[in-house]
Amino acid sequence: MKAKIILCLALTLTGCAIAPSAGSFAPSRGGADVDQDLTKRISAILTECQTIKPGVTRAELLTVFTTEGGISNAKHRTFVYRRCPYIKVDVDFTLSNPKQNVLEERPRDTIIKISKPYLDWGIID
Repeated sequence: MKAKIILCLALTLTGCAIAPSAGSFAPSRGGADVDQDLTKRISAILTECQTIKPGVTRAELLTVFTTEGGISNAKHRTFVYRRCPYIKVDVDFTLSNPKQNVLEERPRDTIIKISKPYLDWGIID
């Protein structure tokens, strides 16, 4: 089942499994093999991920995502979706204080760029 979820999510993130409409879902390739429940769940995850966009604060980002290990600083970090560590986004920030240390992450730092969600294995420091 886990492999099926990862495959469906990979197809979704590349635009092969569902239409981009956030309000409804429709397989782009019909057939009995499409797991409708899984497709609905992934659509809901993508919709939630899309609430985080440029202009949002680090504090708001952390309601949907959490930090991942690896090399980072206050201006750039990879985050993982709270309910699945394989769903990730890369985020660039403007620091809330121009005199702020680049290693000091603050809740009021603002997102200036966020990648589309993507799948990858977890990083363990």
